[in-house]
Amino acid sequence: MTRGYHREVPPLSQTRAYGALVAIVALWGSYPATAKLALQDFPPFFLAAVRCSVASFFLAWLLARAGPDASRGLSPRALGAFLVLGLAGIWGSTQVSYVAYYYTTAGSAVIIQAAAPVMVALTARFYLGERLDAIQWAGVAVSVFGVLLVVTSGRLAALRLEELRGGDFLALASLTGWSVYTVYGKRVLGTLSPLLATTGAYVAGTLMILPTALGAASLYPAPRLASRAGWAVVFYQGLIGAVAHVWWYRAVEVVGPSRAAIFMNLQPIVGIALAAALLGESVGLWQILGTACVLAGVGLTTRSRLER
Repeated sequence: MTRGYHREVPPLSQTRAYGALVAIVALWGSYPATAKLALQDFPPFFLAAVRCSVASFFLAWLLARAGPDASRGLSPRALGAFLVLGLAGIWGSTQVSYVAYYYTTAGSAVIIQAAAPVMVALTARFYLGERLDAIQWAGVAVSVFGVLLVVTSGRLAALRLEELRGGDFLALASLTGWSVYTVYGKRVLGTLSPLLATTGAYVAGTLMILPTALGAASLYPAPRLASRAGWAVVFYQGLIGAVAHVWWYRAVEVVGPSRAAIFMNLQPIVGIALAAALLGESVGLWQILGTACVLAGVGLTTRSRLER
């Protein structure tokens, strides 16, 4: 983080960081259900492209208004960081999430996404060299079991291969991108402001998404461009979501990636409620048990890290 940026934008207190994390994660918990509404009229790659384009222009505007201090640290090396963040967090996470929503239920997607803290912990283990003790590895196993309950609808032994939902596995893939975005981003924040890092990631990621969307256009029905619901979701997730990404990095800077990721436990609560209210999705026993296992595993995986 640059000194000039701190003069422009004071650092968050821990209390404000925690409040921001609650609001951000509640917003993200609404994504699967609201995205499913938009996906009725917009194909997933198109939805990702327009949403991220809106967010990129908005963030660039915010960066220009923030003054030169917010852009300090911009260099060829920073451009490399933007490419990594854009590839992992925008192209590999945001875009893949929309494709996942298209091929699975909103409830299943948000439960799987609740395993994000476990993925972040594993990424920190291999990228930052942070060690996991036996209890934490047990937490990883419990969370994996919970995800399996969701993916197989509780039929671990009797399920046939053709009954599996491809969207569930894409949701898991998007978590990998998100964990890299979060852990690598913590290191990037040592030299760049959250606004600059987020803007760079979005612009780089959007430039990768656009050709992907063009290439995939023939695989899906044409978008209904007159859809009010579709555009409402684009601007809701694009504008508010862009600000949430900036505040996510500001909060990560204060409390650390592992502690921040714990707040993602709120996602299934918000997401399942909205899936039922907006889409009429039912909540089954396997979803409840899967959610309980995922959250229990998250608690075990992150407990020792927080006690240090």
